[in-house]
Amino acid sequence: MAVNLHRVVVLVLTVSWTFALASCAGSTNHGHDRDAGSYVVDPAEVTVDDRFEVEVRDGLVVGGVPRFEVSTGRVVSVLLTVDRVDQVHLHVYDAVADVGPGVEAEVVVRAAVPGVFEAELHGSGLRVFELEVS
Repeated sequence: MAVNLHRVVVLVLTVSWTFALASCAGSTNHGHDRDAGSYVVDPAEVTVDDRFEVEVRDGLVVGGVPRFEVSTGRVVSVLLTVDRVDQVHLHVYDAVADVGPGVEAEVVVRAAVPGVFEAELHGSGLRVFELEVS
C-alpha cells in the first residue's frame, strides 16, 4: 500500500499547528501576571509614545528579531506585516491580533510591567520581537 506523501505532510502540519496553538491558546492568563490583558489600549483613545515596526517574510523576521526598549508607563505601538495568515501574541500583556497578507497587526499596550517580554506568531511559534520595559 503506497503512502500519499501529500496526506502525510498535511497530517504532520495539522498536528504541529494544533500543538502550537495549544501552547498559548489553552489559557487566557498563560501563567503570567494576573492583570494580563488590562494593559492593551485603543490607539484611537491614547497618545502613542513609541512606535516600532516588524516585518516577517518567508518565515523569518526581516533584519533579525528586534528588542524594543521603552520606559515604564509609555504607550507602545508595534506594527507587524506578515506574509502568511497567523496571529501575533505579546506575552504577559496578552495583546493578540490577527495578521496576514494585506492585514497588518498593530499591538498597542501601556508598558506598565517591567521586564523583557516575547511576542510570537501562534501558528508558527516564531518569535517576532521582544519588548523590554524598565
